[in-house]
Amino acid sequence: MTEVTYYVAATLDGFIAGPGGELDWLHPFEQAGTDYGLADFMAGVDALVMGRSTYAVTRSFGDWPYGERPAWVLSHQQAPVDGTLPACVHWGAAQPQELMARWREQGLRQVWLLGGGQLAGQFLRAGLVDHLMLATIPVTLGAGLPLWGVPQAMAPQHWTLQAHRAYPNGVLTQHFKRVCSAPSSG
Repeated sequence: MTEVTYYVAATLDGFIAGPGGELDWLHPFEQAGTDYGLADFMAGVDALVMGRSTYAVTRSFGDWPYGERPAWVLSHQQAPVDGTLPACVHWGAAQPQELMARWREQGLRQVWLLGGGQLAGQFLRAGLVDHLMLATIPVTLGAGLPLWGVPQAMAPQHWTLQAHRAYPNGVLTQHFKRVCSAPSSG
């Protein structure tokens, strides 16, 4: 069974980046001496999926940090032709349901939905986000790229809290699992 986890850091007001994609608000929290559970999470990841902008940000940090895990970059634009695209990266346009079918055929168990918000929103509306691992950073931006992209109408989805941890610097990590039916009230 293939499961998709959206593991992401967001501000208190629900943004994953500033209005121009800025991530500088995260830097003080990266120096805290913890990875907020990222290494443990990555140990169980079979593959990744991200949008073109997230790929560009990832590449701006230097070497490809995800090893030989297969990764899908979803974009309607052409793949880079400068020879920097790692061999494990599949580039192109696809719908979330198509990818899920492909991942199931390949026997992938855990796919990290790395971002961004628009892509996460597409997977959410398709009912394909199984887990949300959210690191809430004690910062407000007032504007930026929303956690789930541009809001669009969809049926409610219910989640149950699996784990949480509060760090001394104010970061709160939470792991939610989507439940298939609405929780009973009683």
